[in-house]
Amino acid sequence: MEALPYFLGFSVICFLVSFGLFHRKVWVWYCGWVFFYILASYFGTFFVNGLYEAKDQTQVAYACLYLAGGLFFWLPFVVWWANQRSSFGIHDGRPKSLAGD
Repeated sequence: MEALPYFLGFSVICFLVSFGLFHRKVWVWYCGWVFFYILASYFGTFFVNGLYEAKDQTQVAYACLYLAGGLFFWLPFVVWWANQRSSFGIHDGRPKSLAGD
């Protein structure tokens, strides 16, 4: 019973995100950026801690390798999410023109 508030909170968050993604609301796109920011800060704590605790050049190199691996994993998702902005928000129903009128 101690975990009931966490389960209820998680279910409310899942409901809101699924509703927002289904209707393509703009706030979901911005919440995606918050998610990527939190994910990047999570990866960053391991990198900074690895640099802080490094005792020789090998451990510094491993910390930098961890940073590069996290960036290699994180960057394609962020670039994809940045390109998805046009599919969120209010659309007027007109097809997009190639001439840009």
